[in-house]
Amino acid sequence: MERAVLETINDIVLMETQDRFCYCDRFRADVAALVLNQLKPRYATSFEGSILTLDAIQSDEDLQVGIRKFVMESLVKVAANPRCTEPDCIFLAPKKDEVELELVTDSGSLRHSGANVLRE
Repeated sequence: MERAVLETINDIVLMETQDRFCYCDRFRADVAALVLNQLKPRYATSFEGSILTLDAIQSDEDLQVGIRKFVMESLVKVAANPRCTEPDCIFLAPKKDEVELELVTDSGSLRHSGANVLRE
């Protein structure tokens, strides 16, 4: 089950074009944990059993749709409160609306922070 969930997470995150989701291992692990906690566990104790279980998971279309649904919901939840530690994480970079700009003029300075304009 873990493999199917991780593959789905990777597929969705890599296809995402709006940079809403991070690519770091911690982000994907948090998403996987949320998804796996919502799915019925499927265990195998041998190599043959794990192959049969994986085949059963991959051939169950309803389960695949459920996994994708849970992955999308979990991606949104984790993105709302990420625990990323990677220095190049998109959640740690300054957002466009959080950048503070300062314009100094003869009459004083004008600072723009997000949607607020402050005069000094």
